[in-house]
Amino acid sequence: MSAAPSLPRPFNPPPRLRDTRLPPPGEVPAVLTRGEPETHAYFSEIERLWSSDRAQLETDLRAHGESLESTHWQRLNQVKYPPHWHTCVLVECYGTLQGMMAVENLLRPARLTPAAWVLYVDYIELAPWNYCVPQNRALPLVRDARFKGVGVTLLGEAVRMSVGTTAGGRVGLHALPQADEFYARCGMTRVGPDPLYHDLVYWEYADGAAAACLTALGLSA
Repeated sequence: MSAAPSLPRPFNPPPRLRDTRLPPPGEVPAVLTRGEPETHAYFSEIERLWSSDRAQLETDLRAHGESLESTHWQRLNQVKYPPHWHTCVLVECYGTLQGMMAVENLLRPARLTPAAWVLYVDYIELAPWNYCVPQNRALPLVRDARFKGVGVTLLGEAVRMSVGTTAGGRVGLHALPQADEFYARCGMTRVGPDPLYHDLVYWEYADGAAAACLTALGLSA
């Protein structure tokens, strides 16, 4: 499933994901595209494609006392946004959609840097088969993610998009509780719960932090 229209992206190094099913697990090339589809219709199509695998994931997580926090997805799928409100970024591998991100086209005021701007990531979602079961890293792993690196690849693209604007590499987002550990590992600063946004925790990259973190993860900013 591809975004339309798509824009070419020069990468150094090219985007790659880790395929855990290879004997032994190893990196494989991925395709990253941008586009500005009609958000509601596009999200609905992705939900249709992922629905059966998502249902299985929810069943598997419940068996370990966990749940799939999908309220943010459902809310975005119901909101009617103006045309061209988002740019969608897709990660594909082996011709299959592995994850997607929706970035607002209008910058927002930064919270960590006065008088500065951030590129706001409205949504990041992985394909259901790219979740670990259980998600609690302290518990024994029952099922590994099929492809690893999808979230980091998407977040890295958000930073690159920000570099091309007056945001200068700054990125901000609200995270579901299950994703807090991921954004902390990616070097983002936890600003705190936002009472104006369903009490979700707001995260932001401080000046220069994004490029340093991406370099440490082997990505280019």
